[in-house]
Formats: sequence, C-alpha cells, structure tokens
Amino acid sequence: MADLTRNSTRNFSDKQVDLDVLKHIISEAQKAPSWENAQPYQVYLATGETAKRLRKSHEKLVSSGEKSWTEVVPPQEWDQKAQANINNWQASAGASPKNTEFGEMNDVLFNAPAILYITIKKDASSYVAYDAGAFGYGVILAAQKQGVGSIPAFGFARYPAEVHNEFDILDDQAIFMGIGLGYAADDSINDFKVERNELDQFLTIKD
Repeated sequence: MADLTRNSTRNFSDKQVDLDVLKHIISEAQKAPSWENAQPYQVYLATGETAKRLRKSHEKLVSSGEKSWTEVVPPQEWDQKAQANINNWQASAGASPKNTEFGEMNDVLFNAPAILYITIKKDASSYVAYDAGAFGYGVILAAQKQGVGSIPAFGFARYPAEVHNEFDILDDQAIFMGIGLGYAADDSINDFKVERNELDQFLTIKD
C-alpha cells in the first residue's frame, strides 16, 4: 500500500511541481474528515519565487542565531513514552551516515520548491487541531499518490514573521503547521526511516 511506503523527503530537487498537481493534492486532502464539516483552517501555498524567498529568509535567520518561536505552542514536556520515541528518532538520525545533513536541511527548509502552511484560529480547541492535522495528513497521502514527496516539520513554523511577510494572514489566525512538497533529490538522506511502535505498546483491546 502506498501510504505504508512513504517517508519524509528531507532534501528536495529544484524541479517545480505543476500548480494543477498541487491544487489536485489540496483538493483531495480537503476530503479528510472534519467535525460537522467545519473545515476550520485556512491554507497558504508558497511556490516559485515566494518559496525561494522563504527558504533564503529562513537560512539567514538560522545562521544569525535568531531566537525562534511558534504561534501554536508545542508541549513543554512530553510524557515518558513520547520522549522515548523522540530519543529513538534522534539516536537513529545521529547514527546515520548523513547525520550532519539533518540539521543542514532543516536550515534551508529542505530545499522545498513548494511550501504549504495551515492556519487555525488562535483560540481554537483540540477538535480544530484534529481537523487541521487530518487535512495535513491528507495532503501528504494525496501528494504521494501523485509521485510528490513531502515533509511536515517544525522548521516551517518556527519563524512565523517570515510567513506573514509573504501572506496576508488574518490577525486571529495562527500558523499551525507547514509541509514541504516537491520531488526528492538523489540523496540517500531521503531513504531514512524509523520504526513505529508495535501495536501492543499503545493499543488496548477489550472483547
């Protein structure tokens, strides 16, 4: 199944994705379940020169040591199981022959030729976050069906001002997440995968 074979693209080629393909991906993702069909999110898509400016701006901010922050606050502390998963990911990345490239690619937003941002209202409930996340995953799966690589990453949202500089985002909206889209570069970093937990580690069944 295609949805079980995908992995994050951490270095994109400079080949542009046709705008009609991107629109098709977004339209298909819009079919994701939404509480009472609320569809409580907005979507902003950067391509071409806009995506290039965002990547350059991001690299400059990172290299200057600019303090980052996000409009949707991540957990300050993960629970024990989640932290163990994070530690496993970090150890796997650190042991990779491409270990230094993980940080370098983050700094240039993975060279993504298209960047999709999802916003939600600043006072949104967890139900809204579920809807936005479902849409985001829909984007990733729809992209794979079109042969387009993807990566959702913290880096896309860590300097919100650079996104606001490019888009007229309403004051009551917060940048929830960003997803890089494009075609994978010929780079073994794109083969990197980590294992998911076994079912018995998180699934409870009662008959």
